[in-house]
Amino acid sequence: MKLSIIVIEYHSLEDIACFIAHLQGQLAAADYELIVSSNSCYDIPTQKEIQEKMPAVRWVFNERNGGFAYGMNRGLEKACGDYLMIANPDMMLKSGLSEAISFLEANPGVGALGPLIKNKEGVVQDSARAFMTVGSFFKRNSKRLLRKMETPDYSSVQTVDWVIGACILMSRTAYRLTGGLDEHYFLYVEDMDLCTSIRKAGLKIVHYTPMEVEYEGTRSSLHSWKYTRIHLRSLWYYWKKFGFTRRIS
Repeated sequence: MKLSIIVIEYHSLEDIACFIAHLQGQLAAADYELIVSSNSCYDIPTQKEIQEKMPAVRWVFNERNGGFAYGMNRGLEKACGDYLMIANPDMMLKSGLSEAISFLEANPGVGALGPLIKNKEGVVQDSARAFMTVGSFFKRNSKRLLRKMETPDYSSVQTVDWVIGACILMSRTAYRLTGGLDEHYFLYVEDMDLCTSIRKAGLKIVHYTPMEVEYEGTRSSLHSWKYTRIHLRSLWYYWKKFGFTRRIS
C-alpha cells in the first residue's frame, strides 16, 4: 500500500461522509487506504451501523476521547502505507498529491511535507511557520491584534520549521523515528512538536507548493477562552520539552 490517509472523527460523521466522497472522486481506491480514528466513544451497535454505512473506511473506535494526538496515533498504528497523511476531514485535496509522494521518494532526507493551503475563496493560508518561541508568540499575537499579520512567501518549494496539522504527508521512516505524535497534547501544538521531532531525528520539513489543498481552520482558540487555555497549556509543554528560545538547526 503506497498511501495511508488518517483522519480523526469526533461526532462529525457528516464531515467523514463528505471526505470519503471527495477522496473517491480524486483517487483510485487501489492507491490508498482511509483510516478514521473515532474519539466519539460510540456504543457497539452504533459502531456496527457506521461500519455498514461506510464500508470503504478502516474504522478505529477508541475507548476514550484522548485528544487529537491520541486519536491520530491509534490510526497511525493501523496504517499500512509507505507514506502517511495526517489530515483534517474538512480538508479537500485539489492537486499535486502524486507529485508530493514522488518528491518524498526522490528525497529521502525529507521526513514530511505540507501542501499549499487556500481557503474557499482561493486566499493562501498561513500554513508553514517558524518555531514558536516565547518571544515570537507575543510578537505574532501583537500583530494579530493590530491586524498586521502577513502571509509569508509561499511561491516556491522550501525547507521550513514546521507545517500545520490540517495536512501533513510524512514518510514511514519519519514515523518510525518519532513514534508518531506526543499524546501529552490534547489539542494544538502537536503538529509543531511532530515536525520538531522529525527535524531532531535529522530529517527535513518542506513546504511543497505543487500540492494544493482547500482548508479554512476555525481558529477556535482566538474566540474561546476555553480553547485559549488549552492552546497555552500545549505551548507551555512544548517549551518545557524543547526549550523556550531554542531553534532546531
